[in-house]
This record gives sequence, C-alpha cells and structure tokens, in this order.
Amino acid sequence: MKEIIKKIVAKILEWEARLVLARQRPKIIAVTGSVGKTSAKDLIYTVVRSTFTARKNEKSLNSEFGVPLTILNLKSAWSSPIGWFLNLCFGLWRSVLPGEKFKFLVLEIGADHPGDIKYLSSWTRPKIGIITGMGNEIPVHVEFFPDIESLGSEKSELLRVLPEDGRAILNRDDARVWDMRAESVAKITSYGFSPGANIHADNFHTNFPKGISFRVDYAGKSIPVRLSGVIGRGAAYAALAAFAVGTELGINVVTIAEALGKHQFAPGRMRILEGYNNSTLIDDTYNSSPAAVKLALETLHDINLDAEGPSGPSASKSRKIVVLGDMLELGIYSEQEHKKVGTWIRGIADMLVCVGERAKMIGESAIEDGFDPDQVHYCSNSYQAGQLLVSSIQQSDIVLLKASQSIRLERATEMLLADPSHSHTLLVRQEKEWKRKI
Repeated sequence: MKEIIKKIVAKILEWEARLVLARQRPKIIAVTGSVGKTSAKDLIYTVVRSTFTARKNEKSLNSEFGVPLTILNLKSAWSSPIGWFLNLCFGLWRSVLPGEKFKFLVLEIGADHPGDIKYLSSWTRPKIGIITGMGNEIPVHVEFFPDIESLGSEKSELLRVLPEDGRAILNRDDARVWDMRAESVAKITSYGFSPGANIHADNFHTNFPKGISFRVDYAGKSIPVRLSGVIGRGAAYAALAAFAVGTELGINVVTIAEALGKHQFAPGRMRILEGYNNSTLIDDTYNSSPAAVKLALETLHDINLDAEGPSGPSASKSRKIVVLGDMLELGIYSEQEHKKVGTWIRGIADMLVCVGERAKMIGESAIEDGFDPDQVHYCSNSYQAGQLLVSSIQQSDIVLLKASQSIRLERATEMLLADPSHSHTLLVRQEKEWKRKI
C-alpha cells in the first residue's frame, strides 16, 4: 500500500510540474553521469544565473520526486504524510497560477533503477544534455542494473531525447561517455584535458589549500579559471561542463570565468576545511564510488608536502591520512571493488582508517599490497573514527574523508573541525531530518 501511495503522489507531482513547464516554457538543461553531476549542475546554474533567470534542483533532488519538486519550487516532506499532502496542494496552486518566471531550468537527473532517466527526460524534454563521467572503475548505483553496460545505456537515454537543434555536452576524457555521442542527433560539444576537446583545459595547478586553477582554450581564446575552497580535477571537469553550457548560451567567456571564480562549492565534495590541531580536512563525505575514490586519492597524491603548505614551511612534516568508509550500491561488484581500492593506498597515505564492514576489505587489501599494518585502523562507525582521529591527529596533517552517505562520515568530519559550531554551514546532511537518523 505504501508503494502504491508513493506512485500516486509522484504522478500527481509530475502532472502539476508538467503544467508549470507548459506555462513557463523554460529551456531545460539536464545533467547526468555517475560522477560529478551535482557539482556540474551547481556550476552550470552559477554560470547561467550570471546572465539569465534560472532555477535548479536543490542539493540532489534528482529523482521522480525531486525533479517535480524542483519545477514546483517545493521541498521534500521526507516521511511526513501531512507534508506531502501540503506539497500536493501547493503544487496544484503553483501549477494554475502565475509564479516566478525563469528562462532556464537546470536539472540533475539520477538513475537508481533501469528506466529512471528515460522516464524523467521523456517529459521534461531537455534542450541541452550533459553527461559528466562514468569513470573506468565500477560506477555508483550499478546495484540494480544487470551490468555496467546497462547503466551506461540508461545514462545515454538523456542524449536520445535531445532534438536536432539541441546540444549534447560530453566529457571527452571519459571513454564511456565519449562513446555515447552516436546516440544523439543533437550537435556535440566536448570538454576535457584532451587536445581534441572543444572546450580544452590545460595548465592545471593545485594551490593547496586555497583551490585550483587552469586555463581554458576556446574559439581561439585562452581564459584563466580559478576555483576556490576545493581541489581535484573533478571540480575542474564540472567547471568545464559549465563553461561549455555558457558558450552554448552565448555568455561572454570572461563573464563565465568570473562566475566560476565566485562559485561556492556544496558541502561534502572535496571541500577544504580548517581542522582540529591545525590540520587540514579534505571533506568528500557526500557519497562514494570506486571512480570517485580513485580521483580523490589521485588528488591527495598530487599535493606536494615539500612545498609551503597549509601551515607554512613546517608542512613538510605533514602526514596524509585517508579515511574511507563503505562504498554502497555496487551489488555483485562490492567485494572486488573494495579490495581494488586497497591497492591504491600505498604510496599515497601515511595512515588509513577504514569505517564499516565492507571497508575492512580495503584495509586488508592495502596490507596485502605492502602498506604498513600498524598504520591501518578499523572502526565500526563514524563516531569511532572521529574519536580515533581526534586522539592521533598531529599539526599540519592532511585528512581525506570519503564514504557512501549511509556511513554518515560527516559526523567524523564534524569532530575534526577547528570550529565545530560552523558545522551546519560547512558539512553535508545537517538538516534536522538527517540529524534524527542514527
């Protein structure tokens, strides 16, 4: 009965959202992928908003419920029946009366199950579609798909609905994504560090802990881009996707670069935070997958501790501490992927903290690969991990924290903040509904 009610509510919300779209007629920009889609969506919105009126999904409301709620400008009612009833009433009100006008709608579209993207894109009818990345590793959300190829095919459904006068924007550096270009009749724009990309980036530089910078070459112009408070090529790829959208909409490239430079990245996505005992935290606790873990570890590896770092010259004594929790939604690939992650630790981390039952396999694999067993620690939950780290963190240590959302690793991050009183603005999942969950 509960599932039937959920389907009825979702259908009513969809009907109301369709009415809003029919009246407003915004141009829809849709984003999907297995890595980086939320950051890309946020950056695209920042660029579009620099010149036009726009609306976007808040946080990761990218499902059969989240997309209609975004269009109707409503919030999730979580598990409140009264809240959902009120949402339906407000949705009806907003579907028939004039509301806030917006020229563009930036939608993140997720795929937890087969058919999700096909369903959402079939009635939202995007004009511009972006696929951010699939990665060479096993992607997240593969659990309910028969194989990786099926998940990739689901993602490419977005490209199939684009019209001939639309635009498909693809990550040129991701082989799986680039192979999808034949699925669309729309014009193709590519972005990446590959020389053949239409939006081509190079001269990537990490200025830890301030941020990253790179150069974008487009249409004979070379434009410097700087992103603050975040590190990693993942952020650069998201910015390149946004740059591509901006050029498609005719926004001046200088305006695009300025908008990107002012962007405030969402919590839990490779954010740089001041930590306890003069340490530096790389907070990547929003979610996790093998591809995202690899990217985060590569970013940590590239931080040069011999250069002047987060605490000046003394940073040469810094340790790199990696805190990894369970990676969920991997289905039959779970064991092999956790063990594979363990083989990436040696040569990058000085200390490894594993959080959760599955993450034990990361530690065991790391030891088998030659990592010092005395520097591997196992914790059953995030609170234990936080307590362990508080007692062992040294000045100028750099701590990377990453796990799937149900591990709630942001709780450990909160314990490590230099000023935990700001956790409600710095960390992911700080809403009261999340706080109630064990």
